[in-house]
Amino acid sequence: MNRKTKGALAVGAGAIILLGGAGSFALWSDTEAIAGGDIKAGQFGLNCGTGGAWTDDSPTTNGVTVVNPATDLMAPGDIWEYAGNCTVTATGKNMEATLGVDLGSNTVPSDNFTVTTSVDGQNTTTTPISVSNGDSLAVTVRVNFLESTPNLEDVGATISVSGMNVTLNQVRPS
Repeated sequence: MNRKTKGALAVGAGAIILLGGAGSFALWSDTEAIAGGDIKAGQFGLNCGTGGAWTDDSPTTNGVTVVNPATDLMAPGDIWEYAGNCTVTATGKNMEATLGVDLGSNTVPSDNFTVTTSVDGQNTTTTPISVSNGDSLAVTVRVNFLESTPNLEDVGATISVSGMNVTLNQVRPS
């Protein structure tokens, strides 16, 4: 092969590389902005304040007896209930949530106790509720020491509600 042919091949190969590969070079191109602006995240939160109270909601008391979890003692068959209002902060789309109880580092001592939450009588521990910004939720937390507790099980057991938190967790709408 002579020098002129080799040179022409090299120039041709260089031109193909500069053009971005065989057949991919476009002489015209355009760019256009799309509609929109800045995408911002919403807000989400719960404020339960300090206005809630505990009552003894056992079948024989009808929820009229105020209890102090720090000093009063439960017995099998007792149902103590915390009732208070919590205000929701929820700005954004697709706002559904579940409401629950976080006992912090404490745990329920045994199957002889149940702890449930509800909003306006609807169980919210597993059933999502729709929430909107500014909603006032009538929150109830029930601690039930089952009447069927046998023998002397759970004598002296403790569920500390001093570290209890009501939790609101966003879930995707179904």
